[in-house]
Amino acid sequence: MRFPKTQIITFANQKGGCGKTTSTVSVATAFAKLGYAAAIVDCDPQCNTSENLGLSVDKREQERLFSLSDAFINKRPADKIAHIFEGRYPGKLAVVPGSRGLGAVEKRLEAQLQARIAEPDSSLLEADEIREEHRLRLKSSLDSLKGVYDVVIIDTGPSLDFLMTSALIAADWFIIPVFPSGHDLAGLQHLMRTVSKVREKYNPSLHLAGVLLGNFDKSTALDREIYELLKSKFGPNVVFETVITRTVKHREATVNHHTIFDHENSEDAANQYIALVKEMIRRGSGASLRPLPNEEVLRKVANG
Repeated sequence: MRFPKTQIITFANQKGGCGKTTSTVSVATAFAKLGYAAAIVDCDPQCNTSENLGLSVDKREQERLFSLSDAFINKRPADKIAHIFEGRYPGKLAVVPGSRGLGAVEKRLEAQLQARIAEPDSSLLEADEIREEHRLRLKSSLDSLKGVYDVVIIDTGPSLDFLMTSALIAADWFIIPVFPSGHDLAGLQHLMRTVSKVREKYNPSLHLAGVLLGNFDKSTALDREIYELLKSKFGPNVVFETVITRTVKHREATVNHHTIFDHENSEDAANQYIALVKEMIRRGSGASLRPLPNEEVLRKVANG
């Protein structure tokens, strides 16, 4: 262990196409490159993180291998699901694979609940308690990774749903990846409302690690303006100094099931994630924690 305790980080933004999956894989791999043990949790029903790492989700389902769905439905510990990449970063990188069935997890759990409260000895008052326990199942499953991995990094889907809520409940930190677009910024109010509710009811120790600007083109005036806007509205200590610049290398790596560190001629892109992880470590070791922006701030960011 390189940290006093395992750090769980969720990449969260309900908008698709903002770099969550690329960031999840690249940040985890950067940690591994720096000698930290990192586990990735694919909590997105699209399973892009698992597929990008070269795991065929459909083949795994045909072979009846465990997936993250088992953590929710069968309370299986994540360490019994994790796939360890022995050939890449031996012992330093693992993934808890997703499944196509993740999108139906909430309905399946609700069906279990309805069956339970239909039993003669049950009470309707149990329903709320059972739903609360359902939301804590991911957190309980990830407990098995604590003390084994330095960091656990969770990828989430483009929806403020049961899975996103579960991932925030399980996390110590969350990172908001955004692209320099007004549409990306406009949705932050809804995300932060969800985060506030999670902190209030389930996880008061959840903190914002930072806002990560990706797909950045420093030669474009609009991109530079949005970066400065984010810093002025959120505060310079909230927006990461490190930005991820626009490059085709990320798409090429995805197509070839490579991480950005394994893809040829991608040193510049890979080094940005090394710099980001070093910045994350510096922030995490500081005494101050990133504040949660209030809705007025988010409104100003969204409206420019």
